[in-house]
Amino acid sequence: MSGEQKYVDLIFRATKKFANWDPENHLEVGDWGRLTTGRPRWAFWRPKRCVFVKEGNIYKDKIAEKYGIPSPRLLGEEDPNGLTWVTSLNARDMDIPTNTGKQMPELAECSVKAGFQFVSGGGTAVLLMVNDSVTAIDPVAALSRLLGEEALRDCVVVSETHRCASYACYLTSSRTKEIVIGLNSQASENSSLSEAYPKWVRTNKTGYFKGKADNSGERKYYPLYKLVSVRSDGGNTGRRSLENTVDGEAPPEVLSLPSALPPWMSSS
Repeated sequence: MSGEQKYVDLIFRATKKFANWDPENHLEVGDWGRLTTGRPRWAFWRPKRCVFVKEGNIYKDKIAEKYGIPSPRLLGEEDPNGLTWVTSLNARDMDIPTNTGKQMPELAECSVKAGFQFVSGGGTAVLLMVNDSVTAIDPVAALSRLLGEEALRDCVVVSETHRCASYACYLTSSRTKEIVIGLNSQASENSSLSEAYPKWVRTNKTGYFKGKADNSGERKYYPLYKLVSVRSDGGNTGRRSLENTVDGEAPPEVLSLPSALPPWMSSS
């Protein structure tokens, strides 16, 4: 399993959401398309990836209007400097040791930081987001109506996105036991003029790490999103019938569409 696949796999098992390996890739709620392995047919030896290939958007294509699907709701606008994170199941939040700042002065200058312990050696994934907001279709069960749209059958739809101003992705090595990651927004007196700020800093240099940060505060990264599959899991037609009402009351909401799975999970 490649590093990219491992990272996506670990985050998905913990959240049922897809970690975006390229968070600069723009995503919008309502985007629809297909999941591919991201490799040519002839390159069968390459590890499977997880690439969402957009084919349209249910709002821009007027499909949402046709089926009465509500507009997305935006959450999380009130904390522009807040730090949020998601981790794989084998990570635990950790209190930051008091001597960390002495050992690594850059961390002492960080406006936001978090610590994590890893409880197994099988690899761990961490995603940190600054100024994170969530945009989602609510209720998500409304997307079941798309089962009536032939063009979307067996496609996937983005039902939720996380958008943030800065992000950091970390995949541990098997030897890593713990880490503290922070966002340093101001250069110290000892910093080189060539160093760019803000920047992510961390106590452990093992494993794979990448991140982006700037001072604009603009939410331009899309590190996490949720997909649903436009297919029925049995018994769910995505339609409500007047014949099914009882004593004039509307029937319960239809079941939500099933969550989409990464290609290596769905094939197994």
